[in-house]
Amino acid sequence: MIKPRSETVFYCHSAVDLQNWLPVQKYLKPIALVSDKAHTRKELRELGYQVRALPVFPKAVIMCRVAAHKFPSRKVIKIGMTHGAYHFKRFPKAENYNLFKLYLFTSDRDLANAIRLGVMCGQVGGYPKLDPYLNAKGIGTGLAEKKKVLFTATYDSSGMSAVHLWLERLPELAAKYDIYVSLHPWMSKEVKEKIAYMPGIRYVQDTPLPSISSVDVCVVDSSSVIGDICALDKAMISWVLPPSERDVPEITKILEQCSIRVSCFEELEAALERAISNPDEHAQARHKANQIFFDQLDGRAGERSASHIIKLLPELKL
Repeated sequence: MIKPRSETVFYCHSAVDLQNWLPVQKYLKPIALVSDKAHTRKELRELGYQVRALPVFPKAVIMCRVAAHKFPSRKVIKIGMTHGAYHFKRFPKAENYNLFKLYLFTSDRDLANAIRLGVMCGQVGGYPKLDPYLNAKGIGTGLAEKKKVLFTATYDSSGMSAVHLWLERLPELAAKYDIYVSLHPWMSKEVKEKIAYMPGIRYVQDTPLPSISSVDVCVVDSSSVIGDICALDKAMISWVLPPSERDVPEITKILEQCSIRVSCFEELEAALERAISNPDEHAQARHKANQIFFDQLDGRAGERSASHIIKLLPELKL
């Protein structure tokens, strides 16, 4: 007799996926981690997690990606979530979403955008990744007399990154500001290594949220970290970049309203001083952006996402 499938697994494309998953997992029975990426398995094991390699043949899989094709059997129930807030690059094709039984979006607007494209499996789950930070006070780090600035960048091959505008000149700011840098996991090895060995720079890799909660100003290009910054109500500077085929015009408009815009490094220091002197200058615009990016910023998105999952998989209820 063939034993029926009963296991639910979480597919981890990158360790960064856990940032949005763990606040959901806490409301469910323990779910095994699986990955087809050797470097991801290595990283997760170094972090203390047990993780299995694919192929696996579960009853259901949950993931923070649009990668249902990793589990091609129609018998596998597929549940998806985003790994970043809203959509700061163009949506994947609707048919990639419709392989899921359920896909959780971060806001009503996010879901409405997906439905317009033909997505038929969506619900609003919120953005669990923010839960641990919404009610926590930022912990100060670095030298007290310096203001803290976080530089973030999406990956350099995306055509939407501004890292080339500041990478070589970042040390010029280190004497005056406490500088933190977070880079997209897909950033080129060359850029990561330059940052890692740059004197006076604190490289926080692909985990910007702890730093966002404690810095004074964030400098961004076009990644979903913009949503995190708005949610935590931090002053923001954004780079004006040439058009890209993956641009979302709505995001450009939001950046024009909720951040100080700069086109070159020479404009940056004046923008930093302006943001530090008046951190609430764009607070109202950030609040409006939050209404687009998120459903409720109440620290309970993990709980709401888990409740959607339990409706499909009641055996996961604690």
